[in-house]
Amino acid sequence: MIARYTDHAANERTFLAWVRTALAMVAIGCMLAKLNIFLRLIGSERHVAMPSHPGASAWIGVATICAGLALLPASWWRFRQVKAALSAEEPRKIALSGLEGVFCLFLCALIAAILLSLLGWLPS
Repeated sequence: MIARYTDHAANERTFLAWVRTALAMVAIGCMLAKLNIFLRLIGSERHVAMPSHPGASAWIGVATICAGLALLPASWWRFRQVKAALSAEEPRKIALSGLEGVFCLFLCALIAAILLSLLGWLPS
């Protein structure tokens, strides 16, 4: 039996949750980036002039995709650090301990930007 198996299993479940979150962020980012193309298509069918440059939703989508990509190696690094700390005999400090707070603040800013974009308060 593996020593502290339940702790290691919880660490792995947490890592997989971070991976799912990163993949969901990439998917949402792709959807937001494509939303601009969809809006242009609708505008062209209704003969409404649309700007030729990417709108706010495209930039928010790209930022979301980049954040999802950055979250994958950060979550792997944290998983390895926690695994080493669980296996060690003496207490250790875990790297990236503020990752959750930074990620939460980023998600709050992202949701606010999406809301402002949907309300039309961000320049397109």
